[in-house]
Amino acid sequence: MPRNTLWVPLLDIAQGTDLNEDDLARMVDDEIGRLSAGARIHDYIPLIAIKQVGDKVRQSAAHNRAGSHRLASGG
Repeated sequence: MPRNTLWVPLLDIAQGTDLNEDDLARMVDDEIGRLSAGARIHDYIPLIAIKQVGDKVRQSAAHNRAGSHRLASGG
């Protein structure tokens, strides 16, 4: 998948995680494949896939930060 300005927010979200650009590309490609199955209109699938991967990475990063905070505070 070609990298463009849509990737900038996704790369920003992934900063501070263990995910690199290749991992993100794989995740986006998987999401595009999932969304494309049975889709009639494919124009916006890459945009939707990048947003959904960003949401998943953001949620995972927040969960990991919350777990680290609990461990550090003894909870």
